[in-house]
Amino acid sequence: MTSGRLWRGQTLADRSSDRREQMITVAERLLGSGGANAVTMRAVVREANLSPRYFYESFASREDLVTAVYDRVTEQLLGRIAALPRPTDNRESVRAVLDACRDFFEADPGRARILLREPLADDVLRARRAATVPGFVAAVLEMTTGAHASSPERLAVVSSALSGALVALYLDYIDGRLSLSPAQLADAAVDLVSAVTRIATVDGGEGSGASG
Repeated sequence: MTSGRLWRGQTLADRSSDRREQMITVAERLLGSGGANAVTMRAVVREANLSPRYFYESFASREDLVTAVYDRVTEQLLGRIAALPRPTDNRESVRAVLDACRDFFEADPGRARILLREPLADDVLRARRAATVPGFVAAVLEMTTGAHASSPERLAVVSSALSGALVALYLDYIDGRLSLSPAQLADAAVDLVSAVTRIATVDGGEGSGASG
Protein backbone atom coordinates (compact mmCIF):
# COMPACT_ATOMS: atom_id res chain seq x y z
CA MET A 1 0.00 0.00 0.00
CA THR A 2 2.86 2.38 0.75
CA SER A 3 5.34 0.97 -1.78
CA GLY A 4 4.76 3.93 -4.11
CA ARG A 5 5.54 6.65 -1.55
CA LEU A 6 8.76 8.55 -2.09
CA TRP A 7 11.41 9.08 0.56
CA ARG A 8 14.52 10.94 -0.55
CA GLY A 9 13.42 10.35 -4.12
CA GLN A 10 12.98 6.58 -3.78
CA THR A 11 10.02 4.26 -3.32
CA LEU A 12 10.03 1.51 -0.70
CA ALA A 13 10.61 -1.01 -3.48
CA ASP A 14 13.59 0.99 -4.72
CA ARG A 15 15.12 1.12 -1.26
CA SER A 16 14.54 -2.58 -0.72
CA SER A 17 16.23 -3.35 -4.04
CA ASP A 18 19.17 -1.12 -3.12
CA ARG A 19 19.60 -2.87 0.24
CA ARG A 20 19.53 -6.25 -1.48
CA GLU A 21 22.25 -5.21 -3.91
CA GLN A 22 24.27 -3.75 -1.06
CA MET A 23 24.13 -7.05 0.83
CA ILE A 24 25.04 -9.06 -2.27
CA THR A 25 28.05 -6.79 -2.84
CA VAL A 26 29.19 -7.23 0.76
CA ALA A 27 28.62 -10.99 0.62
CA GLU A 28 30.60 -11.22 -2.63
CA ARG A 29 33.54 -9.52 -0.96
CA LEU A 30 33.30 -11.80 2.09
CA LEU A 31 32.90 -14.95 0.02
CA GLY A 32 35.77 -14.03 -2.28
CA SER A 33 38.16 -13.22 0.56
CA GLY A 34 37.16 -15.52 3.41
CA GLY A 35 35.17 -18.30 1.82
CA ALA A 36 31.65 -19.53 2.49
CA ASN A 37 32.12 -19.67 6.26
CA ALA A 38 32.72 -15.91 6.30
CA VAL A 39 29.25 -15.20 4.90
CA THR A 40 26.90 -15.01 7.87
CA MET A 41 23.84 -12.86 8.38
CA ARG A 42 25.54 -10.92 11.17
CA ALA A 43 28.69 -10.30 9.17
CA VAL A 44 26.78 -9.13 6.12
CA VAL A 45 24.48 -6.67 7.90
CA ARG A 46 27.37 -5.37 9.99
CA GLU A 47 29.50 -4.69 6.90
CA ALA A 48 26.52 -3.22 5.07
CA ASN A 49 25.57 -1.11 8.13
CA LEU A 50 22.01 -2.43 8.03
CA SER A 51 19.60 -3.81 10.59
CA PRO A 52 19.22 -7.63 10.66
CA ARG A 53 15.55 -7.25 9.78
CA TYR A 54 16.55 -6.03 6.35
CA PHE A 55 18.41 -9.25 5.68
CA TYR A 56 15.22 -11.28 5.86
CA GLU A 57 13.42 -8.71 3.77
CA SER A 58 15.54 -9.91 0.82
CA PHE A 59 16.78 -13.40 1.67
CA ALA A 60 15.09 -16.39 3.29
CA SER A 61 18.44 -17.67 4.55
CA ARG A 62 22.18 -17.26 4.39
CA GLU A 63 22.15 -20.01 1.74
CA ASP A 64 19.91 -17.89 -0.49
CA LEU A 65 22.39 -15.03 -0.27
CA VAL A 66 25.38 -17.23 -1.09
CA THR A 67 23.51 -18.59 -4.10
CA ALA A 68 22.66 -15.06 -5.26
CA VAL A 69 26.35 -14.13 -5.13
CA TYR A 70 27.35 -17.22 -7.11
CA ASP A 71 24.68 -16.50 -9.73
CA ARG A 72 25.72 -12.86 -10.09
CA VAL A 73 29.39 -13.69 -10.64
CA THR A 74 28.41 -16.42 -13.12
CA GLU A 75 26.24 -13.94 -15.04
CA GLN A 76 29.13 -11.46 -15.13
CA LEU A 77 31.41 -14.10 -16.63
CA LEU A 78 28.83 -15.17 -19.19
CA GLY A 79 28.37 -11.52 -20.15
CA ARG A 80 32.10 -11.21 -20.83
CA ILE A 81 32.02 -14.36 -22.96
CA ALA A 82 28.92 -13.33 -24.90
CA ALA A 83 30.57 -10.01 -25.82
CA LEU A 84 33.58 -11.67 -27.43
CA PRO A 85 34.04 -11.52 -31.20
CA ARG A 86 33.53 -14.88 -32.89
CA PRO A 87 36.68 -16.16 -34.61
CA THR A 88 35.89 -18.44 -37.55
CA ASP A 89 38.38 -21.02 -36.32
CA ASN A 90 36.88 -23.16 -33.55
CA ARG A 91 40.15 -23.63 -31.71
CA GLU A 92 40.79 -19.89 -31.65
CA SER A 93 37.22 -19.31 -30.52
CA VAL A 94 37.70 -21.69 -27.59
CA ARG A 95 41.00 -20.02 -26.75
CA ALA A 96 39.34 -16.60 -26.73
CA VAL A 97 36.73 -17.82 -24.24
CA LEU A 98 39.32 -19.42 -21.98
CA ASP A 99 41.51 -16.32 -22.12
CA ALA A 100 38.47 -14.23 -21.14
CA CYS A 101 37.84 -16.53 -18.19
CA ARG A 102 41.46 -16.28 -17.07
CA ASP A 103 41.42 -12.49 -17.36
CA PHE A 104 38.11 -12.34 -15.45
CA PHE A 105 39.58 -14.31 -12.55
CA GLU A 106 42.93 -12.53 -12.55
CA ALA A 107 41.21 -9.13 -12.45
CA ASP A 108 39.58 -10.17 -9.16
CA PRO A 109 40.94 -13.37 -7.53
CA GLY A 110 37.86 -13.46 -5.33
CA ARG A 111 35.84 -14.46 -8.39
CA ALA A 112 37.97 -17.57 -8.82
CA ARG A 113 37.39 -18.48 -5.20
CA ILE A 114 33.63 -18.03 -5.58
CA LEU A 115 33.20 -19.96 -8.83
CA LEU A 116 36.03 -22.49 -8.66
CA ARG A 117 37.37 -23.13 -5.17
CA GLU A 118 34.45 -22.76 -2.77
CA PRO A 119 32.10 -25.14 -4.64
CA LEU A 120 34.62 -27.89 -3.87
CA ALA A 121 34.04 -27.44 -0.13
CA ASP A 122 30.63 -25.84 0.42
CA ASP A 123 27.50 -27.97 -0.04
CA VAL A 124 25.31 -25.04 -1.12
CA LEU A 125 27.72 -23.90 -3.80
CA ARG A 126 28.46 -27.46 -4.89
CA ALA A 127 24.76 -28.03 -5.51
CA ARG A 128 24.39 -24.70 -7.29
CA ARG A 129 27.33 -25.41 -9.58
CA ALA A 130 25.93 -28.84 -10.40
CA ALA A 131 22.63 -27.21 -11.35
CA THR A 132 24.08 -24.39 -13.44
CA VAL A 133 27.22 -25.77 -15.10
CA PRO A 134 25.40 -27.79 -17.81
CA GLY A 135 23.64 -24.65 -19.04
CA PHE A 136 26.89 -22.69 -18.88
CA VAL A 137 28.77 -25.37 -20.83
CA ALA A 138 26.00 -25.67 -23.41
CA ALA A 139 26.05 -21.90 -23.98
CA VAL A 140 29.83 -21.80 -24.32
CA LEU A 141 29.90 -24.77 -26.71
CA GLU A 142 27.26 -23.16 -28.90
CA MET A 143 29.07 -19.81 -28.89
CA THR A 144 32.49 -21.26 -29.66
CA THR A 145 32.01 -24.34 -31.82
CA GLY A 146 28.39 -24.52 -32.85
CA ALA A 147 28.35 -27.96 -31.25
CA HIS A 148 25.79 -29.27 -28.83
CA ALA A 149 25.45 -32.34 -26.71
CA SER A 150 23.35 -34.99 -28.39
CA SER A 151 21.31 -35.66 -25.24
CA PRO A 152 20.87 -34.31 -21.69
CA GLU A 153 22.84 -37.28 -20.44
CA ARG A 154 25.74 -36.50 -22.72
CA LEU A 155 25.62 -32.83 -21.75
CA ALA A 156 25.93 -33.95 -18.11
CA VAL A 157 29.03 -35.96 -19.08
CA VAL A 158 30.54 -33.01 -20.95
CA SER A 159 29.82 -30.66 -18.07
CA SER A 160 31.27 -32.95 -15.44
CA ALA A 161 34.38 -33.74 -17.45
CA LEU A 162 35.09 -30.17 -18.57
CA SER A 163 34.33 -28.44 -15.30
CA GLY A 164 36.33 -30.93 -13.27
CA ALA A 165 39.35 -30.87 -15.57
CA LEU A 166 39.43 -27.12 -16.16
CA VAL A 167 38.88 -26.20 -12.52
CA ALA A 168 41.67 -28.56 -11.42
CA LEU A 169 43.97 -27.20 -14.14
CA TYR A 170 43.37 -23.55 -13.25
CA LEU A 171 43.61 -24.05 -9.48
CA ASP A 172 46.87 -25.98 -9.86
CA TYR A 173 48.13 -23.12 -12.01
CA ILE A 174 47.25 -20.28 -9.63
CA ASP A 175 48.42 -22.30 -6.61
CA GLY A 176 51.83 -22.77 -8.23
CA ARG A 177 51.63 -26.53 -8.69
CA LEU A 178 51.99 -26.15 -12.46
CA SER A 179 54.89 -24.17 -13.90
CA LEU A 180 53.17 -22.94 -17.04
CA SER A 181 53.20 -19.68 -18.91
CA PRO A 182 49.78 -18.14 -19.67
CA ALA A 183 50.15 -19.33 -23.28
CA GLN A 184 50.94 -22.88 -22.16
CA LEU A 185 47.98 -22.82 -19.79
CA ALA A 186 45.72 -21.72 -22.65
CA ASP A 187 47.07 -24.47 -24.91
CA ALA A 188 46.43 -27.11 -22.25
CA ALA A 189 42.91 -25.83 -21.60
CA VAL A 190 42.05 -25.73 -25.32
CA ASP A 191 43.35 -29.28 -25.72
CA LEU A 192 41.10 -30.42 -22.87
CA VAL A 193 38.04 -28.76 -24.35
CA SER A 194 38.77 -30.16 -27.80
CA ALA A 195 39.27 -33.69 -26.50
CA VAL A 196 36.11 -33.76 -24.41
CA THR A 197 33.85 -32.13 -26.98
CA ARG A 198 35.16 -34.37 -29.76
CA ILE A 199 34.05 -37.53 -27.99
CA ALA A 200 30.93 -36.26 -26.28
CA THR A 201 29.22 -33.84 -28.68
CA VAL A 202 27.92 -33.77 -32.19
CA ASP A 203 28.01 -30.92 -34.67
CA GLY A 204 25.03 -28.59 -34.53
CA GLY A 205 24.05 -29.39 -38.09
CA GLU A 206 24.73 -33.11 -37.98
CA GLY A 207 21.82 -35.44 -37.90
CA SER A 208 19.11 -32.85 -38.45
CA GLY A 209 16.16 -34.46 -40.13
CA ALA A 210 17.76 -37.88 -39.79
CA SER A 211 14.53 -39.41 -38.67
CA GLY A 212 11.01 -38.48 -39.45
